[in-house]
Amino acid sequence: MASPQMRMRSEAQQPAERERKAGLRLLGAERSEEIFPLLLEEIISLGHRAGFVARVDFETSAITPVASLNCTRGFLQKQHTTLFAMENPMVRILHTLKPEVIPDKPKPGANSLYVHPLVYRNRNNCWEAERANASTCLAVANFHCKQRLNLPDQICATCDMRAYAAVVCVELKPAAKASDISQLGALIELANRYLSRIFKVEHYYNRMTDMETTIGQMRTVLESMADPVILTDGQHRVITQNKAAERFFKLPDEVSEGRVRAVELNNLLFSAALSSMAVAGVDSSRDMTLVDAIEGEEVLFEAVSAPSFGADGRRTGMVTVMRDVTELRRADEELRQNYELLTAAEEVVRQDRDRLNLIIENVGDPIVVCDKDAKIVLVDPLAQELFGEERSERRAVHMRNQAKLDAYIAAFTYSFSDRESAPLHLFSPGTEAEVEYDARSGKIYDERGMVAYTVTVLRDLSAVRRLEQLKMERRMLEMEKFAVAGRMAGTIAHEVNNPMEAIKNCIFLLQDSIQEQAQPVYQILKTETERVARIVRQMLGLYRNTEQVGNVDINTVVEDTLMLFARQLDRSGVRVEKELDDLPPVVGSADQIRQILSNLVVNAKDSMAQGGRLRIRTRIAKSGLRDMIAITIGDSGCGIPPSMVNTMFEPFVTTKGERGTGLGLWIVKGIIENHGGKLKVRSKVDHGTVFRMEFPLVQ
Repeated sequence: MASPQMRMRSEAQQPAERERKAGLRLLGAERSEEIFPLLLEEIISLGHRAGFVARVDFETSAITPVASLNCTRGFLQKQHTTLFAMENPMVRILHTLKPEVIPDKPKPGANSLYVHPLVYRNRNNCWEAERANASTCLAVANFHCKQRLNLPDQICATCDMRAYAAVVCVELKPAAKASDISQLGALIELANRYLSRIFKVEHYYNRMTDMETTIGQMRTVLESMADPVILTDGQHRVITQNKAAERFFKLPDEVSEGRVRAVELNNLLFSAALSSMAVAGVDSSRDMTLVDAIEGEEVLFEAVSAPSFGADGRRTGMVTVMRDVTELRRADEELRQNYELLTAAEEVVRQDRDRLNLIIENVGDPIVVCDKDAKIVLVDPLAQELFGEERSERRAVHMRNQAKLDAYIAAFTYSFSDRESAPLHLFSPGTEAEVEYDARSGKIYDERGMVAYTVTVLRDLSAVRRLEQLKMERRMLEMEKFAVAGRMAGTIAHEVNNPMEAIKNCIFLLQDSIQEQAQPVYQILKTETERVARIVRQMLGLYRNTEQVGNVDINTVVEDTLMLFARQLDRSGVRVEKELDDLPPVVGSADQIRQILSNLVVNAKDSMAQGGRLRIRTRIAKSGLRDMIAITIGDSGCGIPPSMVNTMFEPFVTTKGERGTGLGLWIVKGIIENHGGKLKVRSKVDHGTVFRMEFPLVQ
């Protein structure tokens, strides 16, 4: 017979042994759904009458029984509820996560109902939280939860796993003690721990299955792509590649030496390209030439690479897609060449069209284009005045002119001559007087040698004769002005020559009396006096240039001229701005070019009585097919009146009144023309004047 001590030890070991055996049976479950029936069997084996497990569906917030034992269908149907039915004791206990015994008062003699919540929880962090060093594991948060649990938010922030929540309801056996309830709660908690582990394992398994499915899909996509695709790790080692890439980067079992070298070269070029793109640090693409290991031909690829990143944001590798652009680049090159040829052809056509339009606009004669049937297809504005427009009402004079033109054009079109010139008498629409025209016509043939168009230019002979008469009258007037200017220049030069000789002698006598600091001013005085003497001699020779010419540095002449007038410009409040480019020399006379600049600088100073800005710029410019040196002198003065723009280069024309002689600009124009240059001017009253001179370069 056992002693009382052994009997007490045996009774104390019975719950522990029973819990161990129950745990072994629960461990036999392979899926989380199998835990609930095993748990209910263990609960019934403890002597309790019935029980069921209701699980929460987080998508619909419904609470539905999923397993039961010794429960009727009608009873289970009444247990359907939602997370928001807080009046239901089972829902309230599920939110508070505290087990509770609910007495069944309405039915005398009935047993109480024990409700125990189940939720995903654990004392330690899961593997993902440990790896990420995160403190947001859902299992640990639920384990330490002391307040009401927000069941709809049961999603782990670390691994994105949606947890479970359920409630176990047990009808207690009659006269159940506190130890029986404690044993029942321990059994349910043990089942919850096993359930948490199995649920996490299922989550891992599902993720692995999803990953394997995704990997399989990716492999299928890679293999279905005709372009080579390579996935590399952080050290540029190949992780996987499709069959199109293996053609260039992978060796089969039996290969020739040439193919081995081709694959090695391709791998070397690919590694170098990946390293370069990785250093760039951005998604990039570049062209790469590889060798087809089978055909032995060079293939041009466009390698487009993009980095892949891990969960921690670090770069884990790179995905490279290589597109065969050999034919595309060849076609692109051909297209570019054809486009350049087309652009050049269009430019030639445009230049020809612009040249033709410019010629037509500047011919100054009526032009008529007719087709092979002698019908007018194109006329210029001058011809429209003679023959009128078809869309508008034409006068009798237009009809008469049209009849004469039609007769002439018809005779020429059906003749055997390619060109013809004949007089044509037409009537002026304004005066209705007869005007004699010189009609010059030519034919344009098509590819078959047939007449396609005829072009006729009508030259007004009366206008030509009148123009020749005007030119003769102008030449006679200029000759008269030159004669007057010559006589005046001779008189002035004769009167000035004697004082100038005296001034030169005085300057020579002062040579030894000039102090050293005044030598620069003395040299300028001496040089300018000699230049005035030469000008006087030129005037005595009626402005015939007898001075020997040579290569002239324009910038040096500009600097000397500005230095000579620096004090006068400063006193007048004129600010000088210079833009002098590096220039080659021009052929000419330095003194005469200095005289040009002096006259223009003095005129600019006089036009700015209240001060202003004088700007001088030199540069190389294009004039037709020749290179010229351009000198631009601009001021912000009072400008030149429009009435004097056309006459300001004539002798004795001045805007200075009694202070001017009217010979400065006339002399400037003469010197520029003697140097083979050009002079242009534009002016606006109260805004200033700009003179532009162009001299030919030394050839």
